Amino acid sequence: MKDKALIYLSLTVSTIALVISIIGLFYAARIKPPSDIYISQQSKSAEAGNRWAQFYLWDAYYNGTHEVDRNQTKAAQWLNQFVKGVYVVRFEPSNGFHPQNAMDYLSDIKKHTPQVQSAGNGLGTGSFFRTKREGDKLAASFLTDQPDKLQAYIESNPDLKFISAEAITPQSFIEYEKSSQESL
Repeated sequence: MKDKALIYLSLTVSTIALVISIIGLFYAARIKPPSDIYISQQSKSAEAGNRWAQFYLWDAYYNGTHEVDRNQTKAAQWLNQFVKGVYVVRFEPSNGFHPQNAMDYLSDIKKHTPQVQSAGNGLGTGSFFRTKREGDKLAASFLTDQPDKLQAYIESNPDLKFISAEAITPQSFIEYEKSSQESL
């Protein structure tokens, strides 16, 4: 009788342990790491055409942000999507306007052409603002997916002179993105 009770107790404990293990495996399989959740969310938006999501996926795979393992193949895929139809539009000050820093530029742009701005799901007329000292003047640029519109806005601003609009490539984007941006 004592042996039957020990066998029954042993089987009961083993069964409970097995059930707990199965439940643990079930929940472990359902819980995704934060990086998988991030990639899943951004991928849905990116596949729907959201340029910022495409950029965030490139950044995650290229730089390993959001605990995502670096993957140059996936980074290249998303970067190619992101740069399609993107231009760098360059301009400089004119008519006595002498900005000393990025904030001077942005204040002037906001005053004269407030339509220059990023869009919620795309680059809009102006994103990734950069300045670069060229001799005695501070030249500037934006990335845009609306180059004609941005050119028209720049040309309508009396303090700015349009220089060029050039299609950006994956490599030129990486260089542009790495270029310094003055503190705002």
